[in-house]
Amino acid sequence: MKVYDYYETGDGVKVTHSELTASGVRVFFDRGAQHCEVALPQGVIVRNDGFSDAQASAFLLSAVRGRKAIFDYASNGGVAHAWAV
Repeated sequence: MKVYDYYETGDGVKVTHSELTASGVRVFFDRGAQHCEVALPQGVIVRNDGFSDAQASAFLLSAVRGRKAIFDYASNGGVAHAWAV
């Protein structure tokens, strides 16, 4: 599975996403040993290791709200290729 950078939060959480597959896209939230994974379009937390339930819920909300952009980027090789001419 290919994984593309998406953004990094002010508190150091790195957000990445998978390529688009038949089952959708996975969005990953990582900071050190902490890891949270959200499945789209299902909008469910697949895995949460080390983040609080409140943080994981905020990540889920962020992924669902950004779903359109994430799917666009996942279809086109990530953010780095989204505006390629």
